[in-house]
Amino acid sequence: MIGLILLFSINVNTYPQNAMWDRYTIIPPLGIIRSIATSDLEVFAISGRHLLFVNKLDYTFKKSIFFDCDLELVGYDHYTTDLWLTCTDQIIRLNTITYTLRTFSIPGAVYRFAFDAKNIYFESATSDERFALDKITGALSSINNFPENLKWYKRTSENDIRKYPFLNPYYYYDDPQFSQVPFQTYPITAVYDDGMYLYVGTDRYGLLKYDKISWDSKRIIYGPLDSHIKTVKKFDKNICFLSASGISYPQENLSRWSYLRLNKTAADLVGINNDIYVARNNRIFKTSGNLEFPVSDFTKNVLALGSDSENIYVGTSSGLFKIVKDTQSKIPFGPELYAVYYVYPTADAVYVGGEFALYEYVREKKEWMTVLNFGVKDIVAIKNTIYALGTNNQIMRYSDAPSDSLAADTSWYLLPYFNIYDIDTDNEVLYCATYAGIYYYDPTSSLYKAIYNLPRIDYGYVFCVDNTILAISRDAVYSLPLEYRD
Repeated sequence: MIGLILLFSINVNTYPQNAMWDRYTIIPPLGIIRSIATSDLEVFAISGRHLLFVNKLDYTFKKSIFFDCDLELVGYDHYTTDLWLTCTDQIIRLNTITYTLRTFSIPGAVYRFAFDAKNIYFESATSDERFALDKITGALSSINNFPENLKWYKRTSENDIRKYPFLNPYYYYDDPQFSQVPFQTYPITAVYDDGMYLYVGTDRYGLLKYDKISWDSKRIIYGPLDSHIKTVKKFDKNICFLSASGISYPQENLSRWSYLRLNKTAADLVGINNDIYVARNNRIFKTSGNLEFPVSDFTKNVLALGSDSENIYVGTSSGLFKIVKDTQSKIPFGPELYAVYYVYPTADAVYVGGEFALYEYVREKKEWMTVLNFGVKDIVAIKNTIYALGTNNQIMRYSDAPSDSLAADTSWYLLPYFNIYDIDTDNEVLYCATYAGIYYYDPTSSLYKAIYNLPRIDYGYVFCVDNTILAISRDAVYSLPLEYRD
C-alpha cells in the first residue's frame, strides 16, 4: 500500500546565503561530527549546525555553510550531484554548483536515507514508517518496502564503529605537546566508508581519513577549539586565538589549524620571543609546549596583559603592575585600586584602559596623566590618534596634540556611534563589531560605513590580521579578505 502525504515546504536560512558569490568564509569551531559523505572531489561533514566542505585530494578545509536548524545527516546524490541534509522535521536539497537549496517538510527525524534516479527514500528514527520523496515534485508517499541495492546514509551506531577493530579503543587522545589535559578522551561519533577510504568523525578532535590498504591516516583540524573567542593576537608571524578551551593557531590561510588545549581558562595572553605568557586567575605563566612555568602572582585577578621591549604590563582588578622581562619581580605602576581592562604600549607612551578612566604614561616625562574620565575596555591607534572603546560601548577619539591652554580642550571627543562591542584597526580605518554587523569608521572622511560583504548579525569581537577581517559571532569566525571590504 502506498499513501500520498501532502506537506508544505518551509524555509531554512543559511550563511553564506549565496556560497557561490559571497566573499566571506565561515570557520566553525571544533564540534561533534554527526555525519559524513563524499563525492569524487570533496568530503562533506556535519559539525553542529555547520556543513563542512573538505578538499578530498589534499585534505584541507575549503568552506562551511551555517544552517539555522540542527543538522543530523548528510548524503551525496550521485544521480544529480546534489547534497541532501536532514533536520528534525525537514529534508534539505542543496545544489553543489549554485548552492541553491530547497526544503521539504517531513513527519519527523530520519534514521537513514538513500537515492535512486527518481526518489529519495528514508526511514523514520522513531517508528518503522518508510517514505519516498519525489525529487522533482516533492510529493511524499508512505511505502511498505524499499527498492533493493540502495546505498544508505544512516546515523552512526556503536555497532557501526566497532566494525573497524583497528579503531579500538574508539576514542582519541591529544598528543601531550598539544594539551595540558593529555588524558582527556575524544570519542568517535561518525564513520563513513566510501570503498577506498574510511572517514572518522569525532567529538572536538577533528575529521580523520584512513587509507583502507595501508591504514595510513590524515587528520584535519578545521577551526579553533571553540567559538568563545576572547582575543586574537599576532606575534612572530603567528596568529593566536585565545578561547575558553585554549589557544588555536591558524595555518595556510585558515585552511588548517593547530592548538594548545589549556586545563583552565585564561583571561589574556601575550607573546614574547616565541614564548606565550597567559594570565589565569591571579597568576601569570609562561608556556612551553604543554608545560607551564609560573612567572608571578598577584593579590587580585589578572584581567589584561601587554608588553614592550623591556616590560610585561599586567592589568589586575586592583591596578596596574609591570614585570621587567626575564625577572619575576612585579612593580606597582601607575593606576591603582581600580580594575585595569586594557594595556596598549606605544613607542612614546603607555595607554591604560581602567574602570573609570583612560590613563597615559608619557615615557619622556615619566609621568602619568588622566586623559578621559570614562571607563575604557579596548584601545587601538591609527597613526597618532588613539581610539578607546568605553565600558558604555561608545568610542572616544584622543589626539595628543598640543593646544592653546586658553582654548577649549579639543584633544578628545566622543564619536556619535553606539552599541559597539569591540574595535580594531588596519592602521587606516577603525573596525567596529556591533549587534547588526561589522562597520568601519574612516578618519579621513569621517564616514561610518557598514561592511555589507559580511552578514548583518550580532558580533562580539572584530580583528584585522594579515589583510583579513575576522568577525567573531557566538557560533563561528567569519573571515573576509580586506579587498572585499567595500
